Amino acid sequence: MIARRIFKKKKFNIKFFLFLLFIFLFLIIFIYFFFVNKTNIFIIIPENKEIFYNIPKDKGGEKVPNLDKKSLNIKSQQIILNNLIKKEDLLFSIQFYTDSDYKKVNKFLEKITNSNETIYNVNDFYILTFKSGIGIEYFLLYKNFTTRKEANNYCVNFLPKIENCFVVDTSKF
Repeated sequence: MIARRIFKKKKFNIKFFLFLLFIFLFLIIFIYFFFVNKTNIFIIIPENKEIFYNIPKDKGGEKVPNLDKKSLNIKSQQIILNNLIKKEDLLFSIQFYTDSDYKKVNKFLEKITNSNETIYNVNDFYILTFKSGIGIEYFLLYKNFTTRKEANNYCVNFLPKIENCFVVDTSKF
């Protein structure tokens, strides 16, 4: 029988030891520079004093009128505004409907005055315009009152179908 050694003593491998030492040193340097040495938290970008872009004076093409306006439909609004003239003795009134479209306000007025069971007279209604920086708002107002209290009393007593009765001071228009 041949005798074999079961437990052999391996030779010391210098290449493997140097490779492990190199990886260990690399990890220590990596950890030091990125986790321990945190002196450079921010990145400083120098100011750029050169021109980024040029905007030409003449952009070519057709010039667009009314760039500072909120609406592109200015002419039709001016025609409607000329047709709506505020009554001078109009003080306090009850707001029925408001919209930025004059046609919708007019349709609403026709709807409530042309129904079979109508209690409203067309002559009691006024359409006023309120101009602001956003645009023009059209108000459908009902009747003319001298005081706010008188208008509120009319709302409570004669207009029970309206949930929130708004009284408008028309001198602000």
